[in-house]
Amino acid sequence: MVARQIPGRVLARVFQHFSVNEDSGCWEWTMSLGSHGYGQIGWGSKGSDRGATTAHRVAWEASQGKIPEGMTVDHLCRNRKCINPAHLRLLTNLENARDNGMSRKTHCPAGHPYVGENLYVGKTGGRRCRQCARDRRYRSHINSRYPLSHVKIIQQQKETQHG
Repeated sequence: MVARQIPGRVLARVFQHFSVNEDSGCWEWTMSLGSHGYGQIGWGSKGSDRGATTAHRVAWEASQGKIPEGMTVDHLCRNRKCINPAHLRLLTNLENARDNGMSRKTHCPAGHPYVGENLYVGKTGGRRCRQCARDRRYRSHINSRYPLSHVKIIQQQKETQHG
């Protein structure tokens, strides 16, 4: 995919639309946000000069220059609205996928620790919780073997046994 050329007028206006978060130092984009939570900026009304991209990519290019092919702009602050160049860095797509914030988490969403025998790394490099995988397999087994009316009783018995 060839990166779209960001017009100079767009680069010039990116730093006109933010407010400073005094607690974090983030420069939070105050204009349009995409459904993904990132600030977005567009240009042109019709024709081949029309385009759009994320505000943090424009902020990077306005302050640091072109983003090399194969690189992506990552938020060190983990705030998707932030356009502060001091909070941005370049990573390869693979590095960005590996460092998507999960590396800072010590427990899975269910509260099990990501340590020792409970931790395994999936094919894509993501960390997974073995206890949650066991629980999913158990629920699937119970749901397929017993009618719905019995499932709740059996699950309650198991929870009582394992406390």
